[in-house]
Order: sequence, then structure tokens, then C-alpha cells
Amino acid sequence: METVRKRSSGISSNGLRTWGMFFLLAGMLGKSILQNGLLNLGAVSFGQLLEQMQTSRAAMLYATLALVLQAMETCAVPIFAFLLVEGVEHTSSLRNYALRVAGLAVLSELPYNLATSGKLLDTTSRNPVFGLVVCLVMVYLYQKFPEKNAPHLLLRVLVTAAAVIWCSMLSIRYGNSTVVLFAALWAFRGKGSFQSLVGSAVSILCCIFSLFFMAAPMGFLAIHFYNGEKDPENRIVDYLAYPALLLVVGAAGRLLF
Repeated sequence: METVRKRSSGISSNGLRTWGMFFLLAGMLGKSILQNGLLNLGAVSFGQLLEQMQTSRAAMLYATLALVLQAMETCAVPIFAFLLVEGVEHTSSLRNYALRVAGLAVLSELPYNLATSGKLLDTTSRNPVFGLVVCLVMVYLYQKFPEKNAPHLLLRVLVTAAAVIWCSMLSIRYGNSTVVLFAALWAFRGKGSFQSLVGSAVSILCCIFSLFFMAAPMGFLAIHFYNGEKDPENRIVDYLAYPALLLVVGAAGRLLF
């Protein structure tokens, strides 16, 4: 009975993942349907867009909604950074876990290109799952310097900085913010509400990468209600949900526009 009450009073791991997917879906719809489709941002200049917004209420509405949806998408970053911390904490093999996430990143790349640019091949950005892969490499290196003394702390900071640089070089979507948030959540793992407080503050700092991260602390509202319950694992659903959503949104964008 105690377990039932615990589950009913909070959000389980699958529930938290569902919220993350919802925020990602919002961003994908904003990018594929509104920005690339209705606003045709790939074919018009910023000046032309401003002119459209001045003369068309519909264009103004679409642009405003696109901004809202992109801000909502940033709420997924702290959620999946937190879930990655939980995953690393509970995995029996960091290597196998990293290989699964890397496989998901590779599998998601073509659907991501289709959803964000309308093309299967697009070298302008990598999908955000690659940011999680960088985080797993980073935590592997953290484990090489586990002590709390100044030299090991400095080395972990340097590893984090290197991870941010790699995300920038690889043009990983939200990669920089994912790395910084993961580093903060990892450092304060097991600290409960204080971990969320630090994460929210770091989310605001991530505005240096994108102003849309002003909305990211809302992702910690879902994390706040996480009850620690691990649902029965279904790896097929867990790992295929994201590329499947990308395919659906990308196909819809191609068919509609």
C-alpha cells in the first residue's frame, strides 16, 4: 500500500520521460510546421519575415506561437539531463549504457534532419541526443578524478569545459546547455530539492547559449514531483519513441508543405 501511495503522489520515471517527450514534440512542431512550413523561414530573410508580420495577423500569430513552442522545448533539457544522471547512477554498465544512447543518437539523426530542415542530409546541426553521449563520456572521465580535493575538482571543471567546446564544434542542438546542466545535476545528485534549485539557477545561466532557456526552469517543476519510482523497462519504446516522433513530424511537414 505504501508503494501505491508513493506512486500516486508523484511522477515516475516513465511519467518524467513523457513530459520530456511532450516538450520535445512542442519544439519539433514549432520548427517543422510553423517555422519551416507556414512561415517558410528557410526561403525568406529576416526583413521579409518582419514585413509579413506587420501586414499579416496570421504571420504574427505563427511567429509568436513558434517562439513559445521553442521556449517550451528547452524544458526538456533539464528533464533528460536529470534522467541521464539517474540512468548513470543505476546502470550496471556505463559502457553498455553509453553504447545504447550513442546508437539512439545515430538512429535519430536522419529523422532529426527531416523534421528540422525537411532534408535527410543536413550538416548544420546534430540532434540533441549527441549531447547526452558527450555527457556520458564526460562522466566516464569524472570517474577518473573522483576525489574532492582541488586538483581533481579542477580536472573535472576542465573536462566539462572541453565537453562544452566539443558540443559547439559538433553543432549539437542544446549540447552546451545539456552538458552544463548535467554537470550541475551530477555534482549535486542525491541532494533532493537543492539539486533542483541549483539546476534551475544553471538553466537561467544557459541563456548565454540561448535566450529561450528563460523557460527551462519550468522543466524542474516536473523533476520536483519525481517520486523515484522506476517503471518496468521497455527499451524498445524508450529508445525508439524519439526517432519515431521525429519521423512523424518530419513526414507531416513534407506532406503539408
